[in-house]
Amino acid sequence: MRQASVLTVKDFPAPVVDHAALAACGPELANADVDALEALSVEVLGVEDPVRHHSRRWCLAEITRWLSRFPGATWQQRWLASGIQDAAKAFSEASNARRYRLVKGVAVLICCGVLHPDADWLVRHKFVDLYPLYQSCREPERFVLLAKLLRDQGADDRIVGMAMRHLVMMLVSVAKTIDEIAAEDLIAHHWRLKARFNKMPITPLEALWRVMHDQHMIEGPARLRAAVQFRQLTVEELVDRHGLVHRPMRDLLVEYFRHRVPGTDYSTLSNQVYWLGELFWGDLERHQPGITSLSLPPEVADAWKRRIATRPDGTVRQERYALLNAVRAFYADINHWAYEDPARWAVWAAPCPVTKGDLAARRKHQGEVKARMHARTRTLAPALPHLTAVARARRDHARTLLATARTTEPGTAFAVDGRSYLRVACKTKQARQVLVQASPVGDARPFDAVAEERESFWAWAAIEVLRLSGLRIEEMMELTHLSIRRYTQPGGEIVPLLQIAPSKIDAERVFPITPELAHVLAQVVTRVRGANGVIPSCSRYDIHERVYGPPLPHLFQRTLGSGHQVFSPETVRNWISRTLERSPVYDTDGTLISFTPHDFRRLFATDVVNTGLPIHIAAAILGHTNLDTTRSYAAIYPEETLRTYQAYIHSRRQDRPGEEYREPTSEEWADFERHFTLRKVAYGNCDRPYGSPCAHEHACVRCPMLRAEPSRLPLMRELEENLDARITEARGRQWLGEVAGLEQTLIALRAKTAHVERLLGEGVSDAPAPMS
Repeated sequence: MRQASVLTVKDFPAPVVDHAALAACGPELANADVDALEALSVEVLGVEDPVRHHSRRWCLAEITRWLSRFPGATWQQRWLASGIQDAAKAFSEASNARRYRLVKGVAVLICCGVLHPDADWLVRHKFVDLYPLYQSCREPERFVLLAKLLRDQGADDRIVGMAMRHLVMMLVSVAKTIDEIAAEDLIAHHWRLKARFNKMPITPLEALWRVMHDQHMIEGPARLRAAVQFRQLTVEELVDRHGLVHRPMRDLLVEYFRHRVPGTDYSTLSNQVYWLGELFWGDLERHQPGITSLSLPPEVADAWKRRIATRPDGTVRQERYALLNAVRAFYADINHWAYEDPARWAVWAAPCPVTKGDLAARRKHQGEVKARMHARTRTLAPALPHLTAVARARRDHARTLLATARTTEPGTAFAVDGRSYLRVACKTKQARQVLVQASPVGDARPFDAVAEERESFWAWAAIEVLRLSGLRIEEMMELTHLSIRRYTQPGGEIVPLLQIAPSKIDAERVFPITPELAHVLAQVVTRVRGANGVIPSCSRYDIHERVYGPPLPHLFQRTLGSGHQVFSPETVRNWISRTLERSPVYDTDGTLISFTPHDFRRLFATDVVNTGLPIHIAAAILGHTNLDTTRSYAAIYPEETLRTYQAYIHSRRQDRPGEEYREPTSEEWADFERHFTLRKVAYGNCDRPYGSPCAHEHACVRCPMLRAEPSRLPLMRELEENLDARITEARGRQWLGEVAGLEQTLIALRAKTAHVERLLGEGVSDAPAPMS
């Protein structure tokens, strides 16, 4: 077995085929005549009826006669000399009947081990009969075993068939047996398919990789994706990407960033290396050849600052002040370390070329950025209800469409929500799809109702979770079933909580889940739960840190072939865009409005602050409040999964200050419980964070922190009638100040009543949604 190295697209060279070794395969038959080849084919393929036997001999005679036209000592050498592997179509000059015989002859020679075409050529040409023939005559027991293992893993017949075909391609092209196949062969074949098909699904090779890895036939990561995914580069590799000429400066940057690694996440480190290695010193080397010192003459420093102010295309560099700050911090660190360790750092101490004057305009720049963000938020806020309504309507329509289409015979028209559709018959390869076409026929291409229902659900779920929680997109992707916790108050009321894992730059936080968010998460849990009642565990690839996390029951995951995969942030962005395409929204100037995942976080923060929540409490909700809760789900998840999750949280906690995790005193815990006891009010619950006072003097109806409960709807309607009567009385008595106050209360009450009515319409109740 050979260890697989972790490769990237740039790291991967074109696979080198040892044609000399291939030509030496089967030396006793390397230049055999037709009679010898026919005898070998009988031995390999078995005895057939006379008609098929005659046809095989005819095909062998045809292909050997064709190959004899080209120079070479063996059939493999003549094959290479023919140039057929570079041709767009095999045997294009032959008639259809002769081409059929030539292709059949090639298949026989391949099965006999005489020819070894390149995998690229096999990928380009569909040899439908070659693959089952090869599997039946070359290690048939091993192929049967692998196919069984694939099915046991959950792969369907289509995935199994494709995986076996790709395995045959690899075996033929490198002249190996199944036991000799290495991880590098699968990786090379993956990149070969990627180069040809660009978006070729990884599913068949992924399934084959997992089976061969589980059987200890190959070594490396447990998943093919982990073997071919972009990996974390070392500090040396990050610096060397920029090709610095001056070796001592390269070594200085390497040592400098090694000191920065412990307190820096990989994404920030990569950006810092790019700024200092490419945009600072790399730029200086390109414009000042031979430069060796950090002490820059004023004219050199000024020229560099002018260059980095704009991009190569002439546009303003938005991160120019971050770049200047990085250079200033670099000089400050070197100069400070020079005092602590003169022998190592003093030789590099130098005046910083970035002065306070260079950063004077930074405050103005930050104000401009802030103004743009605020302007975008003000533009998006009125469109948010429209987006949520469109997402909900799309989900409901797709769900009804799929249910109706499944009960409709192919070729039959049907209607859903006033729109006409036609059920379309599926081809064999589309057997898992439910194809429908919008009527009138011809106006639109058929689409898969299963895929549409799946995407519409996940788009709705992502939009709701983002807007109701204020989570970052990465935090939402990290949510697992174990992130949902429960706290039981002394009075017996259960408060669902959501735990956000800590990181190097963000503190852990736990906050209460509103019934609306709990309703969404409950539907997600129901969606991804397996037949055994457990959410499958899968690893999540962090695109910023470029690492795979431990296998956990992630909420935002999908079935991929016989495995499971966490959705990527880019997929979520596409969901949001395609949802908004169903009913576009335009700004006052006619500009098409679009949403990004981070827009929901800004809208969440803006909404809670503008509705009266103190800014320091909003900051706590968005990431500074933390508490620990009792581990749950022990009855569902095996101890191994729970230990893995706890180890994952513990490892993330190591990057946080220790004082964040001290044990609470008995007085603090009693105060915490008392806070939750006092949250209950007449119309629901007060959602103000722990430790914060009532900021609205118990004017609950008008307070944005009141979470009205659906069961209180009759009481709210009774209060609305009472307010109407009081307003009428106040107007009659000319108590105009009282009228204004009562009207504000009535507006707030009606908004909360409408919200509760919508929750009831969606099936949300007071009781916590079943998420376990």
